[in-house]
Amino acid sequence: MQSPILFFRTTAIALVSGIFLLASCQKEQAAGPEQQTLTQSGTAQAVDQMPNIDADMAFDSAAMHIMMNMMQQMNSMHMTCDPDIDFAHMMIMHHEAGIQMADAEIMYGHDAEAKAIAHETREGNMESKHRLQAYLATNPTHHPLSEMECMMFMKQLDKSMQVMMMGMNKASNIKNVDVDFASQMMAHHAGALGMSEVELKWGRDHATLSEASMIIKEQAKEIVELGRFVKQHVGSK
Repeated sequence: MQSPILFFRTTAIALVSGIFLLASCQKEQAAGPEQQTLTQSGTAQAVDQMPNIDADMAFDSAAMHIMMNMMQQMNSMHMTCDPDIDFAHMMIMHHEAGIQMADAEIMYGHDAEAKAIAHETREGNMESKHRLQAYLATNPTHHPLSEMECMMFMKQLDKSMQVMMMGMNKASNIKNVDVDFASQMMAHHAGALGMSEVELKWGRDHATLSEASMIIKEQAKEIVELGRFVKQHVGSK
């Protein structure tokens, strides 16, 4: 059964693009021609030599593509209306985006604490992703909800994505890779919390229910760490 509310997902892709394109344009206006040329080259070899503004613009570009790719994958996903199966598939996509965001921070970031959080995020998302992939491999049979329950379930999943996108829209976006990463990852984690809460409400399998509880515990802790980092560093660079 295909989701009856694809409008939000399509709109979300456009919103992601708009958020990052607006921020990128604002930062390009603040950067000189030489800095813009360096940013466009963006080779890994030159990352360590990048001034903060160049690394930040490169990070913004990477983040935009990561989030757009995640939303496009979710948009094209076939919904089974089995909450455990759909949660696992969507969370794997969500985790992959988190891993890639962490990789972008590790590549372009400057602050040791932010990079340490990125490594922690990467490891946690990778472990959860592998557990969910193993679950899907051993649970090929779908057990769909009723049509009415399915609509309610998918509406709540989409709402969790709306919360994430609203958070991305409000996230700090300044000329500081590390603060931008922390702010955007807080919003990204909020999406994982929302999806996990939906799974706890509708899910029926102990394995995915346990995974959802673990995600809430671990990513809520990281949101606190990321929030503390943003509070300490906004305006410091």
